[in-house]
Amino acid sequence: MNKLKWIILFFICFACLGYFREFFFVHLNNIMYYKYYHRIPELSIPKLMLFFDSFSYISLYYFKYIFTFLWAGLFLICNYFALKKFTNTVFLIKLLFIAYALIIIIASVAMLYGCLINNRLQSNEYTISRWLLGIAQSPLICLILLASEKLYNKSIKNV
Repeated sequence: MNKLKWIILFFICFACLGYFREFFFVHLNNIMYYKYYHRIPELSIPKLMLFFDSFSYISLYYFKYIFTFLWAGLFLICNYFALKKFTNTVFLIKLLFIAYALIIIIASVAMLYGCLINNRLQSNEYTISRWLLGIAQSPLICLILLASEKLYNKSIKNV
């Protein structure tokens, strides 16, 4: 397969991952909304998501953290395969894993700080954590690393 077809394939892969992630969390938040406020939601619950209706609000609340890490893992896998396909640089793949590890560590520390020091999860630390995990659930790191490949190769030649 030529490079253009691979680019299109990865674009479709990232687009589908992003769409299904958004679909999942929008409807999960909708289910949580109506469970918390005991109001009929404006957005109907798709049959695919009815399974989650059987859980309590608090269970869904904590499941969201697990699902966030699962989606970040799916994006990590897609980012890994894209870098592996489009670069010949093992160092950039290592940087991908380092970036994901740092994002998860910093997000976790921010959440723990907010929970242990401020005794609540809804704080500035929570916002930072969500923002960082949003980056982990996107192709952004992969795009930055792909764009930096020529700089990296050039720096190796100059050493």
